[in-house]
Amino acid sequence: GASRVILGTAAVTDPAFTAQAVAQYGEKIAVGADLKDGKVAIKGWLETSQDSWETFFDRMQALGVRTVICTDISRDGAEQGTNLDLYRELAGIEGLDITASGGVSSIEELRELQTIGTKAAILGKALYTGRLDLKTVIEEVEGC
Repeated sequence: GASRVILGTAAVTDPAFTAQAVAQYGEKIAVGADLKDGKVAIKGWLETSQDSWETFFDRMQALGVRTVICTDISRDGAEQGTNLDLYRELAGIEGLDITASGGVSSIEELRELQTIGTKAAILGKALYTGRLDLKTVIEEVEGC
C-alpha cells in the first residue's frame, strides 16, 4: 500500500540497486539526498560520498529517478532560512522533481520555493516551535 519509497544511502552506495528499483517501480522510487559540504551525506550523516552532489544528481537522473528529496544539512533545524540558491539550481535540472528540506522557516520562503519550481517542501522545526502555523501554510499552498 505504500505509494513511494525513498532510497538514501543505497542510492549512493549501490546505483545498480537504485536502477533496478526505478526500472521496476518507476516514480514510486524517490531518492533522499542530504547535502553536506558539497557532497551527499550517507549512513545517518556520518560519512559523505566521494562525488559532488552535482555528479550524484546527474547519475540519479540518468538512472531514471524522477523525485529527489534534498536536505541542506547545514540549514536543517536551524530556523535561519533555507538555501534558496541551492534549490534554484536544483529546480533547474530538467526531469527532476525537487523537494526542498532544511531550514524552511517562513511563508515567504515557501512562496519563493514555489516560484523557482520546487515540487514540495518539508517543514519541521518551524512548525514545532510555532514559527509557522500549519493551517496558514496549507491555506497558502492549497491549489498549487
